[in-house]
Amino acid sequence: MEVACGVMYDNTGNILMGLRCEQGPNPNYWEFPGGQQEDNETLEECLHREWKEELNLKIKIDKKITTTSYNDIHCHFFVGKIIDMENLHINVHQYIGFYNKNQIYKMRLFEGDKEVLDLLE
Repeated sequence: MEVACGVMYDNTGNILMGLRCEQGPNPNYWEFPGGQQEDNETLEECLHREWKEELNLKIKIDKKITTTSYNDIHCHFFVGKIIDMENLHINVHQYIGFYNKNQIYKMRLFEGDKEVLDLLE
């Protein structure tokens, strides 16, 4: 399974993180929002679609920074910026917030996500 995840900054330099819902898989983990790639969709298209569906936000992708794999899940991480915060709407997370790297390191993250943080400037 191919998954695209977005490390997206707001205009103050903080990163948007989503807290997964208590109902559903991997409850109460913080994540870089994203989701599963659909047929005939690039990873970048997937990421744009997922951010629109989950958060109603438009993003600008700057570059791919890494891919991590566990089991049969391949997570492709992209870094970029949130274009317009006015339409933010939380559809799948129990909470979202904006945090700096040091704050994110202390969160309950998925395996491999701290290594993603290490790659950020």
